[in-house]
Amino acid sequence: MTPERSCRIGISMERDRFSAAVVESDGTVLASVERPTPTAAVTAVLPVLVEELMAQAGPRGVTLEHIQQVMVGVSEVDGLAGLPGSDPSWRRWPGQLGPVAVVRLGAATTSLPPLAGWPESLRATVSIAEACVAGGARLDGTDFEPLDTAGLVAFARKIAGRVNAVAVSSVFATVAPGHELAAAGLLRAELGDSVPILLSHEMGGSGLLERENATVLQAALIRRAWGAAHRLRRSLVDCGLSHAEPFLARNDGSIMTVDYALTRPLLLHGAAAATGARGAALLAGEPEALVAFTDVDGAPTAVCSVTAGSAQLAAGSTVIAGVQTGLRTVALVPTNPPIGGTGRGLPQLAEAVDRAKSSPRDLPLLVIGPGAEKLVDTLPGPLPGTTLVCCPPRADAAAAVGVAVAPVGGDAVRMFSATSPHGDDIRHRVKEQARAAAVHAGADPATVAVTDVEESTVPHVSEPTVLLRVRAEGPPRVGWRRTYERS
Repeated sequence: MTPERSCRIGISMERDRFSAAVVESDGTVLASVERPTPTAAVTAVLPVLVEELMAQAGPRGVTLEHIQQVMVGVSEVDGLAGLPGSDPSWRRWPGQLGPVAVVRLGAATTSLPPLAGWPESLRATVSIAEACVAGGARLDGTDFEPLDTAGLVAFARKIAGRVNAVAVSSVFATVAPGHELAAAGLLRAELGDSVPILLSHEMGGSGLLERENATVLQAALIRRAWGAAHRLRRSLVDCGLSHAEPFLARNDGSIMTVDYALTRPLLLHGAAAATGARGAALLAGEPEALVAFTDVDGAPTAVCSVTAGSAQLAAGSTVIAGVQTGLRTVALVPTNPPIGGTGRGLPQLAEAVDRAKSSPRDLPLLVIGPGAEKLVDTLPGPLPGTTLVCCPPRADAAAAVGVAVAPVGGDAVRMFSATSPHGDDIRHRVKEQARAAAVHAGADPATVAVTDVEESTVPHVSEPTVLLRVRAEGPPRVGWRRTYERS
């Protein structure tokens, strides 16, 4: 039987430090810890942090039985660290990427073949074979060219037994994903159900190359994600938390179940920043604010903007491991060069604050991270463009609090003609798709709701075209424990 009191554990792993918190379902923070760690593996620190958290929360009547979910956020995806374009201070985790096969549907697109522009070392590490065959859609949803089923079958037989996953992308898949779905069926029939087939329209980016790149990176990480998920679940059992469902933080500050993340591991990239901003807004009671991140010495590393309690996402593409992707991550403005805790270099921080603002209105600046108090102590007062500068309560564990209180999120993206007579029907369907995506990611189906609708004009196309992004969110589902115990 589920206990009446429901609590969550939030964990954030950033480079060589971790933070963790116990939070009640109403958002009350009951315990928190933050400290350095010699390992980047969540499973290695889980026993220690659970013991310390329960030592704080126990006197307040919390037992392990009250922990219903464990949420984890990371700053960089396991496997991409140490590669070109990644943070050089992050230790590369052991293991191998790939091997992946890459399929593009659109024979007329070979002027920029699959993986064009990738760092050669990364391409050689990830891809074992690439093919570009006929297929894809036009902007109006009709076939760009007939799908080359024979070519797909021949390619599948060529790679059989040699790949961990296959990444499929198609021209205008966000308009009409039919050819990607058909290709997946053909590939699965040849390769079997044990080889995951990842489709670019599920990534959501509008540009073919950016969607393709993100899908390939997802496919390269998938086997490692399976291993990490198994270790996390095993560690929860060892810590007496077999009843608690694990969730993972997404790059937009929401969360998703481990099963959902298994085919979308790239969504973990940059999650710690997004959850840190969410936690700062909650702890300070400031849903509209600026957030400054610090290192242990008190030096600010970046600033971002928070609107309605969530970090603002970058409008453009994101470079991961030297590769352009359609992944939308937090719009972080770095304080470069970094400034120390002596008060020198304040112009750099003030510039980052000014660049991070999305409106001319002055906002509070919330300082979080392990050096938050050191930085605030050196500042002479509010910076230009801010109403105040402060450390929220438990500022060092803001990211852990943020992931613990985060909702489950789901997205849907669609492109369509601005003159289409079916525009309203398309909008309705995309909203339903976003709700379904949130439920698939672990949201409570009874309470999930659309939280954001964004329409923009697609540039560089022959006719006026709308890019529609819809987001839905809801609290984590309940009742998982009984299903887990029966299995």
